[in-house]
Formats: sequence, C-alpha cells, structure tokens
Amino acid sequence: MNPLSLDQPWGRGSAAVHKHHFAGDTPLPDSSWLPRGLGRSYGDVCVNDGGTLLHTFRQDRLIAFDTTTGVIECEAGASLADIAEVALRNGWFLPVTPGTRFVTVGGAIANDVHGKNHQHAGTFGRYVRSLTLRRSDSVSELKPGDALFSATVAGMGLTGLIERVRLQLIRVPGAGIVQQTKLFGRADALASVDEFLALEAASGDWPYTVGWIDTMHHRLRGVFFRGNHCRGDLAWHKPVPTTLALPIDMPGWLLRPWSAKAFNGAYFRAQSMNTAMQSELPLWQFFYPLDAVSAWNRAYGKRGFVQYQFVVPKAAARESVTQILTHLRTSNVASYLGVIKSFGDIRSPGLMSFPMPGVTVTVDIAAPAERELRALDRADAMVADVGGRVYPAKDSRMSSVMFKRFFPQWRELEALRDCNVSSSFWRRVTSDGSGK
Repeated sequence: MNPLSLDQPWGRGSAAVHKHHFAGDTPLPDSSWLPRGLGRSYGDVCVNDGGTLLHTFRQDRLIAFDTTTGVIECEAGASLADIAEVALRNGWFLPVTPGTRFVTVGGAIANDVHGKNHQHAGTFGRYVRSLTLRRSDSVSELKPGDALFSATVAGMGLTGLIERVRLQLIRVPGAGIVQQTKLFGRADALASVDEFLALEAASGDWPYTVGWIDTMHHRLRGVFFRGNHCRGDLAWHKPVPTTLALPIDMPGWLLRPWSAKAFNGAYFRAQSMNTAMQSELPLWQFFYPLDAVSAWNRAYGKRGFVQYQFVVPKAAARESVTQILTHLRTSNVASYLGVIKSFGDIRSPGLMSFPMPGVTVTVDIAAPAERELRALDRADAMVADVGGRVYPAKDSRMSSVMFKRFFPQWRELEALRDCNVSSSFWRRVTSDGSGK
C-alpha cells in the first residue's frame, strides 16, 4: 500500500475508490466531487469514495508578494513550504503553521489549521485577506465577513474549490528559533496538567508553547517546549532536509501497548538527561520535526493509524484531560505520541473551526481494533459532556450523533455547501440524507 497514495488520507486507514481529476481550466464534474491538496488530513475529510477528487497541488503558482506589507497572493495548491521558502528570504513567515509544511494553502484554509501559537495568533483563517471560490454555478471573490467566506474557512472543502488566496504573513528576524525546555509531571496526573498550564502562563513573551506527554505513564509526565523567533545562522531559503525514509511498513506485532510504553519511557529519559534547557534551532526543526523523515506514516504499519484530537474548556481541563487519558490508558489504547497545548480566546472567522478556548490533546493510535474504537467512543462522550469537541480534520471514526453534539452549527454549513461537493466524512457524520 503506497503511503503517498492519491486515494488515501495520511493515516492510511480509509481505502477508497475515486475518479481522479486535476483541477485547472477544465469544467468541474457534474456529480460528486471534492477538492484535495496534498492529502495530509489524517481521516476521511479528504476522501470521496465513489466520487471525484480534484487534485489541486499542481495549481501552485505564487502570483504576487508585497515585501513591504507581507501580503502574498498565490494559487490554493501552493504548499506552506513554497510560501515559507520565498517569505523567509524577505524577512516574513507564516502567521500560523501546523506540524508539517506539506499542506496546501487551500487545505490550511479548509481545515482552518492551528499551530503552537494559538493563544497569541489564533487560526490560519484569520490571516486570509481574500479568496477566490469556484462553485458549480459561480466564481466569487470572498472576504472576511461574507457568509460564504465564513463557511469556507474550516468548511472542509465542501463549499467549492478555492482557486486563489491573499494571505497576510508576519515579520520575523530570521530563520532560527530559540527553544527552552522543562520537564513536568513529577507528582500525579492532576498535578501534571496544573504544572503544564502554569508553565504556559509564565511564557507570556514566548509565542510558541507546546507539551509532549507520556500518556502511557500514570503520572502523565511530559516535556514543555517554548520557542521564539531569532536570527539564526541558516540561509533564508534552506529547507528542512528529508534525507531519512522508512523503506518498509512497521510489522503489526510491534505496535502494541508494551512498545508504546517503552517508546514513551525512552523519550522521557532522553529528555531528562538533556542538560541544555535552552538551544537555538533551525526554524524547520522546531515546527516540522517529522518532515525530516519521508513517509513516516509507515511507522504505523499497513493498517495505518488514528490521530485523536480533542479540546475541552480550560475550567474543566484539570480533571477531564486526566480522566480521558486515564480512561484510554487503562483501556490499553496504545499511544505513541501525545501532545498537549492551549487554545486562547481569539475567535476564528470560520463557522466550523475546531479551536475553542481551552486545552487540547492529541494522541496517535496505531490501527485501533474494535475494543480500542469503543474506548474512543467513550472518550468522545467524556469530551462532549464537558462542552468540548473532537477535530474533524483528523477524524475517521466519530459517530453522527457525536459530531452533531460537537458542532451544532453543521446545518449552516450544509445550507451553504456546493450541491455537487461531498466527502466520505460528510456523508458519514450527517448520515440523515444530508451530504449526498
């Protein structure tokens, strides 16, 4: 199974049959179609089983760049790597970036991606000055405040094909990052969440904060990272290397709770022995560490993996984060990578945007079996009961009932959805005749 298949999401868990179509000046299909960028969504928001995928990554021109204001205009198939390489040469960078540079601008808008700086910057959609949207019956230039703009940001590609974008960048002093690290979680799980939040609260001048957590350990121990831009010694244009590659899929017998526990323990011990609590890194290494390993998704084997990300209100986080992660651990749900960070109060322009003020946790789970899927269903209910939500861009399994609890505004998106656009995700989570 090709880890870079045009038919599958990055999590490799959804086998599908598509008709492939490369977007450009040709007419749009007259039946079910879905825009798709570089396919780095983990779940089935970028899958349209039985329908047509419009592959936009070939529509990747950078059209104009005002180096005085930092506004760049590009085709929606341009990647964040394309933008960053040109922008950094001129002292600018992406205002918000997820953990991979292999995302198209259109995909970043459609999923309203967030980064390590949400408390200071909000989501990607806040920096879109305008976009051109091609629908089955029209082409429109949309701006913040337009209802269709709001539905398109975090609209999962359902409102039409984004063709061009004007994006505001931010000034940076160089291509380096000053990073500080600190261990937390020396007492118990409740104290670990408190300690993480205290470390964040004390990092007011540091725009980027995130924590790695050992979800397989009863104390929920972790490593806190914070970063800030600096000049750096690298050339402006030097990209992150991709010299490493996983040549084969990891055998399934290795992907078990015992190996997840061993992996997490080894990483924490390695960080414990790191006496250099402040370092200067290439920007790429701080934001995109996994991009240095080509096809890293093969580490989860042929059956792929699920990435489960939820957010809960900050007032409930101390107990609910601990309870949810304890539930997953005691249910033998093996997580190889856990991340914790906070979302701030800055609102997104997107109708269906995932971030809300609170604490968000992400865990990677290798090919969950039925027992593990039931444990995740229970986790969904625990998230919903405290007013939280689960991230659609990374989902491949939540029920229609839970989706509608997490996002009661889904009907507003359905009302503005292009009648010919659909996805496997949308059909699954609406499942009442909507999203055909």
